[in-house]
Amino acid sequence: MAKLEWHDEELYCARCGISFLWTQEEQKQPNATAPRYCPGCRHLMPPPGRERGLVKWFNRRKQYGFIVRAGQPEIYVHRSAVQGKRLPHPGDLVEFTVQKEGRGARATEVRLLAPKNQHSSS
Repeated sequence: MAKLEWHDEELYCARCGISFLWTQEEQKQPNATAPRYCPGCRHLMPPPGRERGLVKWFNRRKQYGFIVRAGQPEIYVHRSAVQGKRLPHPGDLVEFTVQKEGRGARATEVRLLAPKNQHSSS
């Protein structure tokens, strides 16, 4: 049986375009496939099946609002979809899944990632 040889490979990130190494150690892992994204982009991107966006507005009395997504239409969010006790504020970074319904898409399993800095001077 022939001995397999691995070599570090230089790859380019499909998101940001920078080069990165796919190391011999990574290649030796069972079912290893070449990554499409650099380690930095893999860390910053949402997990598969989830999206990220910024809260455009949220009405506390009516318990709903909208999230702005990059390159896609804004999406409806209801209080029942928000995880945790804190309600979102405009400018908050959130991560969510999208559920398609008869009235359109809505955000579900909404999780606050980073609150907008409430003490910024603008």
